[in-house]
Amino acid sequence: MISQIKNLYKDKNNEDSYYGFIKALDGGNDYYFKKIDFDNVPFDDLSIGLKVSFNHNEKESGHRFATEVKMVIDCNDSNNTDSPHLIKNIMSFNEYKSQLIDSIMQIRSICDPIQYEDAVFVLLKTVGINKIFQFDREKQAGRADGFFIIENLAVMYDCTLKDNFVSYKEEQIENYINKLSQKAQLTFNIKKIDGGIAPKTIQLTGKNKQVWIITKGESKELSDFDNVKVKEISIYDLCEIFKKRIDDITYDNEKLVNDLIFIGK
Repeated sequence: MISQIKNLYKDKNNEDSYYGFIKALDGGNDYYFKKIDFDNVPFDDLSIGLKVSFNHNEKESGHRFATEVKMVIDCNDSNNTDSPHLIKNIMSFNEYKSQLIDSIMQIRSICDPIQYEDAVFVLLKTVGINKIFQFDREKQAGRADGFFIIENLAVMYDCTLKDNFVSYKEEQIENYINKLSQKAQLTFNIKKIDGGIAPKTIQLTGKNKQVWIITKGESKELSDFDNVKVKEISIYDLCEIFKKRIDDITYDNEKLVNDLIFIGK
């Protein structure tokens, strides 16, 4: 992983030692490092904002730390040297692909409900769903977080970090089912790019209607009532769809719709 040194401190108890933090690019905790992790590079050779490459590690507690930290130089820098503390800023395609997938998987570290909701919206767009709408949060009490439609699949989705959401959201889920099953069209308010709110109407006739509760658990079908399937959808399965899109050059809209319809089966 490549990022920048965010903070740098000398050890008060040892003048020859230092420690610091490398900026996290996913909004999570920054990565702690020590002099030994930097192969004992002198303190004076370092500075805040310095680009570095490192192996990222994370404990179950959420504490992150960096190992095998090295300074990064541009590959076209004529002043670069063969110092063991430096690496050229060169990336292979497989490394690039791996970092794309790893960046998507960082959603697992988001624990704030509002940020999680926003991250899920971005994740759904990233897997290839373009016609997706995030509902107005200020008037959202008891309502879903968003809605998307792709080909013949129409989904009202809600995000939660709770494990026991079934009983907690039972009334809301019934409301979502009623909205999808009893109407030929759905009208809701969406956020505009300028921050304003505008009404949006979507036709539902002939659509495969589903309600998704998007969690960090396991995907499964919860119920099928009045031709509306209710599913728990794992963010990890959505990340796997993204991985398939990256790995399979033949992955198209038809394959995406098929994966989305049958996820949780």
